[in-house]
Order: sequence, then C-alpha cells, then structure tokens
Amino acid sequence: MRLLSEIHVARLISPPAVLLIGVLGGSLAPLPLHAQEPPETRVARLEVNPTALELRVGERRVLEILPLDEAGRLVDDVVFTVWAVGASAWYDVRTSEVEGLVPGEETLIVRVRRAKIGGPGFDDVRSQAKILVSPAPVARIEVQGPTAPAPLYAGTWQRLSARAFSAYQPREDVEIRWESSDPDVVRISDHGVAYAGEPGKARLTASSEGVNESIEVRVVANPIRRLRIEPRLSSASIGDVVHLSAVAEDGDGRPVGDAPVVWSVAGRSAQSSHSAYMDDEGAFVAYEPGLFHVNATIGSLSATAEIMATPRPPRRDVTLVAHGVVPNGQSTTDLWIFEGGDGRDYAYTGTYSGNLMYAWDVTEPSSPAITDSLSFDGRRVNDIKINKDATLAVVTSENASNRRNGITVLDISSPAHPVKLVHYTENLTGGIHNTWIEGDLVYAVNYGTQDLHIIDISDPQRPATVGRWGLDKANKWLHDVTIEDGLAYLSYWDDGLIILDVGAGIAGGTPTAPRFVSQYNYQYRLGPETYGNSHHAIRYGDYVFVGDEIFSCFDCLNGPRGYVHVIDVSDVTNPREVAFYQVPEAGVHNMWAEDDKLYVGYYQAGLRVLDISGELRGDLYRQGREIAVFMTEDAEGTRPYSTDTWGAQPYKGRIFASDPASGLWIVEIQPP
Repeated sequence: MRLLSEIHVARLISPPAVLLIGVLGGSLAPLPLHAQEPPETRVARLEVNPTALELRVGERRVLEILPLDEAGRLVDDVVFTVWAVGASAWYDVRTSEVEGLVPGEETLIVRVRRAKIGGPGFDDVRSQAKILVSPAPVARIEVQGPTAPAPLYAGTWQRLSARAFSAYQPREDVEIRWESSDPDVVRISDHGVAYAGEPGKARLTASSEGVNESIEVRVVANPIRRLRIEPRLSSASIGDVVHLSAVAEDGDGRPVGDAPVVWSVAGRSAQSSHSAYMDDEGAFVAYEPGLFHVNATIGSLSATAEIMATPRPPRRDVTLVAHGVVPNGQSTTDLWIFEGGDGRDYAYTGTYSGNLMYAWDVTEPSSPAITDSLSFDGRRVNDIKINKDATLAVVTSENASNRRNGITVLDISSPAHPVKLVHYTENLTGGIHNTWIEGDLVYAVNYGTQDLHIIDISDPQRPATVGRWGLDKANKWLHDVTIEDGLAYLSYWDDGLIILDVGAGIAGGTPTAPRFVSQYNYQYRLGPETYGNSHHAIRYGDYVFVGDEIFSCFDCLNGPRGYVHVIDVSDVTNPREVAFYQVPEAGVHNMWAEDDKLYVGYYQAGLRVLDISGELRGDLYRQGREIAVFMTEDAEGTRPYSTDTWGAQPYKGRIFASDPASGLWIVEIQPP
C-alpha cells in the first residue's frame, strides 16, 4: 500500500484546488477529522472537469474540482480529499494537475465529508474522473553489441541487445526494427541476431517510432578451428550453479579469447529444455533432476558437456509452537523479537487501525503472554525497531489526529512495560513509515518529504535531526531503509534500489552525510500494466533481496502481487539482477535473512523459508530452494481461514511471524 503524495490539508480559496491526496491499496481509508462548525451551505454535488482524461506518461493536465450547492453555486471554505485508486497517475496538490506515471487506467475519487446542518453525522459527497495513461514517445534507443576491437568472426552469429526509452522510463512495449548497411558483411534479423558473412564493415541500425541508434561492426576471418567445454562431466544438486568454460583454439592450438560463444541446454531424461537455467556466461542451474546436455556453439563448431542433476532435499515439516491472539480483533502489523535487559525474551507487535503496540513475554515460546500495551495517536503502529543494546525502541507515527506525526522513542529498560520518553516531530509531520536504528542514529523514511531523515537519539529525551538524503526529483516515493556494514539500502518504489555510503568508505559518505553509491531500477510487466514498486530490501552476503508490493493490479482479486528480486552486489557500484523468487499468484511483504536462509512474509502465500546458500541464479522457486512453508490462518481470525503474513523473524531456533488477520505466530522447523 502506498501514498502517492505527501498529505496536504488546506482551505479552498478559489477553484481549482486540492486539499488532501492519498492512496491506500486501491480503496478509501478513513482519516481523522477535527471538530468544525456546521457549514452554512451544504455541498450537494462535486463537479469534476474533465470526467475523462487521456495523458501520456509525464504529461500534466489541470483537473478542475468544484464543490457546488443545490442551486449549482460554488461553496467556499470546503475541505475535500482526492484518492488515486491505481498507480498510473497522481494528483499534484501544488498545481491542481494530474500527471501520468505509468501506462494504464486510473480512477481519481474526489470526496467531501462535512458535518450535517442541524444535526449529528456527516454529508458524504463523491465524484470521480477516469484517467487513461498511454506511454510517452520513444526518446532514445540504447544498443549493445560487438564493437572494435572485438569484431565478429566470419561464419558466426551473435545477438545484439537494443532497448527503447522514453524521457521517463523504458519502453518494453514497442517493436524495434533492425537494418544493416551491408547485408553481405552482416545480415541482421528482426530479433537482432547478427550473422557475420564476408570480412568488412557494416553499420547496424535499431529504430522505433522514428528514433534510431547505430553501431559499426567489423567482420574478420575466423581463426577458430577447435572448441571444447570444461568440465565435460559434472554433477550438482538442483539449484546449485555449475560454471562451464568454452575453450576455442586456432589451428596451432592457441586459445582465441574473444570467441562469441552461444550456450544452450537440453535435457535427455529431464522433462524439457525449460527444466534448467543457462546464461550467456556459461552458468548452469537445473530446475529438475535428470541428465542434461549443455552445448557451446561458435558458428559451425560445437561442443557438449554432460551434467547430472540430483534432487534437492524436500521441504521440512513445520510445527506450530503457539498462536498469540491480539485483543479486540485488531490487525497485527510489524514485529521485533529480542532479549531484554532482564534476560527474558520479548516480542513487540504493532496494530493496524488500533494505534497500539503490544509487549509480549515469549521466554516460554509455547505460552506467549501480553505484559503491557502502549497507545499512539495515529492511523496505525506500522514499524517497531529496537536498538542493539535493547535499551530503546522507536515506533513510527502516521495520520495523527493533530497531524503531528513523527517517531516515539521508548525506554525499554523494563521491557515488559515500555515507557514513552518523547514524541519527536521536527520536519517529520508528513508521517514516518519505516525506520532503521544504527548506533545512536535513527534513519527515518519521511512520507512528507520522501527523503531519508537522520535523527540523533544519543540523548533519547532530546532527539535532533542531523542529516537528510533524497533523490533530487519531484515525483518520488521512498518506502523503506535497512543498513548493513556502512551501506544503506533504500527501497525507492519506481526508482528501485538505491545504495548509499553511510560510513563504508566507498563514496566518502558518513553516517550523517550519506553519499550515493549506485542504483538498480527495474520495471516489469504484470498483465497490461508495468510496475517497479520496490518495497523492502535486505542485504545478505553478496546479494540484496528486494521485494515488490503491488496492489490494485488487474489480477489482484485474491490479494497483492510482487516477488523477490535477487541483486548481485559483489561489485556494489554495479548491481545486477541474477535471480528471483516468485510464488505464483501471491505478493511478497517483509523479509529477514540469517544463517543462509531468507525468511519471507509472503502475504496470502504465508510464511516462507528459503535456502539462499551458495551462488544464486535463475528461478529460486522452481529450484526447490524452499525449506519450509507455514500458512498463518485462523478459523477465528478477523478474516477466518485467511492468510496474510506480514513479516517473519527467526529467534533462538524458532520463527516468529505476524499476520494482520490473526496475530502472532510462533513455529519451529523440524530436522530433515
């Protein structure tokens, strides 16, 4: 669920104006209202002009919103809200303009809710506008292929890569056409496969929507006479990476290092060639057991290696240790498990629309007991973090009734009964969604500025803002932050994964003055729409696991979508996606990585535990890397027999998970 813009509240002076904007998973959500004098004139209807609007991505158009009385006269001094149901457009509160974000259809809902004249209750008047967003035109094309001094050898072929971009994002929906200036030297297919003919030079051009880009390619005589693969025979478990090398030699047996190798794989006893992953660098991963033939081809030469794939250990059984039920049917959100200063074990859990944080004693995991609770002024307790010494906790605040959002610092020296120290709001009143504590610093995701704010809590009762970092752009959405070994990993929604130096010594950053290191941005198609939606990221070893969160998609009838992208950051300045973990027809939420395992709250797919040992490539779900699965469903939950796992944390041999529909779960994975 995401808010498209900072929350704004104001008064209508002259039309058009917007006063409050937000989105919550495609549905309206109640917001706190202040007591106000009954209006003298009733709003009978809302006039939205135009009611249907077509935009390109990046284009802006004014949307006029007029509150009118029964006689059609403009009603002054009206507070109203504008909600975006989907993710294709947003409403700019500063200019009263709608901007296209990504291709798709959007509904903007306008609402006025005011005290009734002469009695209790509210008038509730609504209207809407339909927005159709089409892609922005192609602005440039990027081509990757062989260039001097790496020529093509006569008689070989190589696929070129071309990608179209608008001024705002990649255009995966357009057709790219290819043309060669000399087909006798290089013939190129509609799919970008370049076939080298006679020696010479040719210019290859990729074009789309009148935009083109060219590269010059050289063809030289082919020196390769022999080809072999090393190793020729190998075996591995399903999911393990096998690296193969193709060795090309000339007539004198000397290696030819820049040979254009084409890799392919076929299964002799496996079900199909789709039973394995093979990349352009010779990395092989089996998805099913059986004997595979891996082929390396250069022109008319080929070589073959055999790989025997053996089964991976099956999933392990999961035993329920305990189920902690939250009072009054409140929805459970975030959780954090820790050992308190008194030597006992505790879980802190938040609530959605309950404004409460519960403290649980879980020293005896089979009998979790609520020891205390704290209330907060806000829509929900979304995020809870504990410092390393387990002396302080930080709780986030959103949609407070007095609009003074921020963070609340707790004294947890008596962990069974946490005590509020201070509610800190300086420059944080737009709402804080997630935080991370590193030493004496709190890194806070500010929904008002969409930046990362850094707060010093070395004196817990007198926090102070000491730093800030954000993308230098207007339309941005920061959702989460985690920190590992002096690097901050920001989930920046449609801007993807942002990595900052906060003391790692890579880009000159410090804990209070972060410096940009790198970015990995992705857009992928889900049905007719394109999404980024980077929601949560966590580092483990050479990888960052980035999860999406997609509501309001065409196929979200049974819950959200989104999956885990595995980003290789062994070179942190050049992140690249190498694998993914996608449970069919489900959506990922929060993750935790520890001891070569990824613990995932996968919404309607439950608690998932994934083996992330060794090198990772390809489709981790099909590789059978799941160690355990547990569905957090309760017949007596707020949504009976529904699974909606929010997050999970391993602790002292057990796994703690939260579910908004059913509370706190404690489970145990059985031995193999």
